[in-house]
Amino acid sequence: MSATPVGPIGQFFVRTVRPFFLLTGAGTALVGLYAVAPAWAMPNVAKLPYLRDYTVIVQHWGIMVGLMGAAMMLAAVVPAWRVPILLYSALEKAFMVWLVLSNAGEPFVSGFWVPFAVDATVVIYTVGYFAAVGFRAPPPTHPPRAN
Repeated sequence: MSATPVGPIGQFFVRTVRPFFLLTGAGTALVGLYAVAPAWAMPNVAKLPYLRDYTVIVQHWGIMVGLMGAAMMLAAVVPAWRVPILLYSALEKAFMVWLVLSNAGEPFVSGFWVPFAVDATVVIYTVGYFAAVGFRAPPPTHPPRAN
C-alpha cells in the first residue's frame, strides 16, 4: 500500500503541512515570552495582572508551550517526527480550546481569544491531516544521498 495520499484533499495536506506548522509553530513558540518576561507578557499579552506569586508557574507554562512551538516547527521539516508531535500538539491545543470555551463568560478569558483561534485552527487542521494522510510518517521527499 502506498504511503502517498490519494485525492485532492490528501494532496492539499501534503502541500500545506510544512508551511502551516512552521507558521503556527512560530506563533506557539512566541508563548515562550512568558518564560523570559512574565511581568511584561501577563498584562500586555494575556491581559491579566502580573502576580509575582505565580511567576514560577507562568514561566513553566511559557517554556512548555514555547518548546511545543519549536517542536511543531521541527515536525514541519522532519516528517518522521510528525505523528507524535502533531498528536501531542493537537491534544494540548484541544485542551486549551476547551478551557477557553468553558470559561468564556469570565473576564479573565479576554486575552486568550487569539490563542484560542490559533489552537482551534491547529486542532481542526491536524484532524484533517490525519484523516487524509493517515498516521504513518510520509516517505522522505528526497532520495537518500549516496556517500
